Amino acid sequence: MRILLIGATGFIGRHLYDKLVERGHQLYVFTRNEKRAREILKGDAQIVQWRSNEHIVLQEYAHKVDAVVNLGGENLAAKPWRSEQKRKILSSRVNIGKAISFALNRSHDKPYLLIQGSAIGYYGFHPSYTFREGMPCGEGFLPIVTQQWEDSVRNVDDRNTRKVFIRTGLVLGKEGGLLPRMMQTFRFFAGGHLGSGEQWLSWIHIDDQVRAIVELLEADNSSGVYNLTSPHPAKMKDFASTLGKVMGRPSWFHVPGFVLKAIFGDMARETMLQGQKVLPGRLEDRGFEFSHPDLEEALYDLVHRTNR
Repeated sequence: MRILLIGATGFIGRHLYDKLVERGHQLYVFTRNEKRAREILKGDAQIVQWRSNEHIVLQEYAHKVDAVVNLGGENLAAKPWRSEQKRKILSSRVNIGKAISFALNRSHDKPYLLIQGSAIGYYGFHPSYTFREGMPCGEGFLPIVTQQWEDSVRNVDDRNTRKVFIRTGLVLGKEGGLLPRMMQTFRFFAGGHLGSGEQWLSWIHIDDQVRAIVELLEADNSSGVYNLTSPHPAKMKDFASTLGKVMGRPSWFHVPGFVLKAIFGDMARETMLQGQKVLPGRLEDRGFEFSHPDLEEALYDLVHRTNR
């Protein structure tokens, strides 16, 4: 399969890239930094220097590929959410989506599949609700971002291109996301939970994240929204205690919510102190089998296997 991949140098993108190369797919990688991409990515993919407002460049390649996978966008946790950072988070996602829509709708030989990245932040946050695909958008900055992120490609013509929206949860891996930061605190015997510890974490092992994307990419009947989370979400205090158990460290430290709010502001309110219990209903309906559905086993695999 010929695949145009955006976001290949990110945490998830690097793992996905490696898996797609391993499976023999022909890749066209669009990136803002060609030199960095060539340093990170191995294999013979064609790497294209590109800015998200360069619609014509994307259009030149759209007719050459069978599928487009868009994982691009500013890292949500890169910086505190000041006004300028919020603008970057939103615009980086929407601008790429608009460029994809422009390119695909004007291509004379259109890709038959578009996989659009998104996040479970779409649903908003609640202490007791269980969120499944089909539920409405919530309230807050992340729901606004994810809704506009998805809407940026809604007008891609369904008659020619199937659209899949992957709403990703907390991805566990040793090279990015929350896990390395928490592991560092546990190594210094300062590990524990954030806030009340009662907030839900809807997590997924990086291997299952990549396997799910590949399955949806290679299937001929995937469409619509899929939650990419483990079928067994956990509360923050249980996540912390399990990580401590796996690492052989106590989970005793507690960072109060007011401290996190003072440091991180809105980011703390929406990503650290509130949670979502999200289930992967449509993925399970497809018969997808998780390699790491259990939290303790997933953490053990990531902490103790040297190839992670």
